[in-house]
Amino acid sequence: MAFAWPAYLESAGSAAPGVITEKLESVRVEYTDWFRRFQVMAAYSIPGQPVQHRAICDVSEKTYDSIHVGNAVVVHYFGGLLNQPFIPATHFSLCSNFASSGLRSSVVRHLVIAFVALLAILFLWRVLRIRIAMWLLLPWLCLSFAYLGVPHVEPEPEHPVSATAIVDSVTTITTLGATSNDESIPLPHPYQIVLLKFVPPGMDTAVTVVDKIDVGSVPNLKEGQSADIIYDREHPRFARLQSGTRLFPGRTLKLVILCSIASIGLVAIAAGIGGFFRLIRRSIFR
Repeated sequence: MAFAWPAYLESAGSAAPGVITEKLESVRVEYTDWFRRFQVMAAYSIPGQPVQHRAICDVSEKTYDSIHVGNAVVVHYFGGLLNQPFIPATHFSLCSNFASSGLRSSVVRHLVIAFVALLAILFLWRVLRIRIAMWLLLPWLCLSFAYLGVPHVEPEPEHPVSATAIVDSVTTITTLGATSNDESIPLPHPYQIVLLKFVPPGMDTAVTVVDKIDVGSVPNLKEGQSADIIYDREHPRFARLQSGTRLFPGRTLKLVILCSIASIGLVAIAAGIGGFFRLIRRSIFR
């Protein structure tokens, strides 16, 4: 539905000339990571209706940076569906289905690697009937938790340029995992996800950059204040605060390794106890 419906709108929907009226870049912080979203809004008119309509959709970063407010666009729509909130009734060629997920390429790559490793274990266990491969699921679970769960620092600019940005928000991460204190693991070395905004040379709108730093390494960091950053000249959204330390990934990795070793140890003990009682049961019923 997510991919077929927009294509159907493009081919079967009515077409109307539109104009880009607004560009929206947003970053949301969830759990211990962040997700970026690019959206553009277009205004268009339907013949015979005096009211101007609006269409909004997600686009890729490259498309977002290449278009400007005032650019012309063709909007495809189903007039009979415009007044309901359940199914998208508009679409234009700039839209991207994948962009709506907000997933970065690095996150997708990590998920794919973990999933391929799981498929390999299941193939050995269920298809080739290698029963011992079943025990690989536990180390896979621990390694995947470490691979996907341990926070990482943001990329360092390869072509550094100095600039001044405005702090948009500061989120302090004190636990690893779920948001509930009963289900999450307290971090011995908390960190902060800092969102900053600035307008790079040659661009007409502000971009949002993300940095992660150790808590307290930049004193009194608050929303709305100015901060010195270094950004990549060719990729302006790769940026870092000029001050601050980033020791939290190594400290968190140690915690995850200890938790994984403890989990494997508990399962091994449980398996050993189960085997011991099976031996006793067999000896009794002989």
